[in-house]
Amino acid sequence: MTRIPLRRSRRRSGLFAAVAIMIAPGAATAADNTATGDINGVASALNASNTFTINTSTLSLVKTAFLTDGTQLASGATVPAGTTVRFLIYVDNPTGVAVSNLSIDDVLAAGFQYLPGTLRSDASQATGATEAALYAAVSATAPLTDAVDGDAASIVGTTVTAGATGGNTQVDLAASSVRSLLFDVTVQ
Repeated sequence: MTRIPLRRSRRRSGLFAAVAIMIAPGAATAADNTATGDINGVASALNASNTFTINTSTLSLVKTAFLTDGTQLASGATVPAGTTVRFLIYVDNPTGVAVSNLSIDDVLAAGFQYLPGTLRSDASQATGATEAALYAAVSATAPLTDAVDGDAASIVGTTVTAGATGGNTQVDLAASSVRSLLFDVTVQ
């Protein structure tokens, strides 16, 4: 039996991250701005503007695993060697603003062997979709090529990469939507 380890890590700059089991949205922060002025040097002759607040949020990056029959595995689940596992990685953008140039890297641990021709990508689901809905939607898409070429994702060595930083096409994420990747591995 092999234990499936899923590690937590995150790097916030540029939305590039090592894949994690779950990175929940970070606490929202706010930036307040108020304009002030004067007329002929008299500040009391001009009222200050209203205060304008802009809130920010960190997006979610999630990795989970399924058996080929669609059964979701818990982190730390034990499966026999030789079992095919499907990794689902997704980024949820619950904000009202699109994200440009998203990058995702997943370095497969030594205990996993990527199964060629299984890499898929989908962006059809809205924020709030269940993991089962994300899995069903991305499973229904045609496989991408594994090569670094004109599609959204690739695998080089043991690293699955999505987005232009890996040499693939740029991956954008619309407001209130989810981008999902799915690929199969054999547990060694």
